[in-house]
Amino acid sequence: MFICYIIAFLLCVLLTPLIIALCKKFNWYDEVDPRKVHKGQIPRLGGVGIFFSFLISLGIYIVFFVDSGLFHALPAFIGGLMIFLFGVTDDFLNLRAKLKFLIQILAALVVSCSNLYINSLFGFELPPVLGRAGTFFWILFLVNAYNLIDGLDLLCGGLSFITLLTAGVFMIVGGQPVGFVYIIICASILGFLVFNKPPAKIFLGDGGSQTLGFVVAMIPIFPLQGGMEYTKLLIAFIMASIPVTDVIAAVWRRTREHRSFFSADRAHIHHKLVNIGLSKTATAICLLLIQLFICLACLSTLLMSKTRDAIILLCVCIFLIWGFFIMVHYVNRMVNLKHTGHLADAPQAEH
Repeated sequence: MFICYIIAFLLCVLLTPLIIALCKKFNWYDEVDPRKVHKGQIPRLGGVGIFFSFLISLGIYIVFFVDSGLFHALPAFIGGLMIFLFGVTDDFLNLRAKLKFLIQILAALVVSCSNLYINSLFGFELPPVLGRAGTFFWILFLVNAYNLIDGLDLLCGGLSFITLLTAGVFMIVGGQPVGFVYIIICASILGFLVFNKPPAKIFLGDGGSQTLGFVVAMIPIFPLQGGMEYTKLLIAFIMASIPVTDVIAAVWRRTREHRSFFSADRAHIHHKLVNIGLSKTATAICLLLIQLFICLACLSTLLMSKTRDAIILLCVCIFLIWGFFIMVHYVNRMVNLKHTGHLADAPQAEH
């Protein structure tokens, strides 16, 4: 298993410079838009390196370590493949937002209409219709949440790495073989982060960020043994709470301003932290440290004998995250008031 992890990491480290070179040769660069803070010509096909290094390593793992232990995860793989392929297509062709959303709907249906869906909540079995519907909207939500949070070097990849590594540990402890696959994904992401650290040489692109969001969305789909089955959905929600809270705020903001949900702006949590005065690197590190704290708190529930205590700790974590977002929101408003003489929700443009 350790060899598979090393192979995934090294393959991504080797493939990514080749992808960067190809992007430079054919001018495949990320476009600058209102929600991004980078300048200059940066390739945006980092997700391709992650995907292929993972795919090759997964093939080695299946051939040498498992026979049929992962066949139950086939719908998740098909859905993720759809998200990846159309995400990469969007990186090249800039597809219309409605078309991208349609593909996300189809991928979510592939999973939610299979045997893989959220079938319980805190130990209570959900009616299949309710479980499948909840799974469908959960997938759509997470895919877009991670796409929207991908606005700074190291941020989306770093959040995904910490989250998926924690999820992998939970799954392995819970007797779910997919946990080993999650660790392989983490090894590939780590190889990408070598080139995504500030100043980034390559970005994830939609093919990368949406696929990682989809993989995170799969966390509560797989059954676990013991008490972890009771809290897995809450744990998944909390581990994804930074992108999730950010997208909830974005939906509310755009609804209030009578704008399309698909419109871009510079009022996400990372934009606000930069507007307040943090550097881009400091903003990414700040959010990653918060993510690390969240995931360590989630891991600590494995040591708790009472499910009630675990739920209380997890609820405290989510309230702390929401408190952090609220604090940043009002500090950002005060900064905008000082700069412009009137209140504004969106950060000021960079000069």
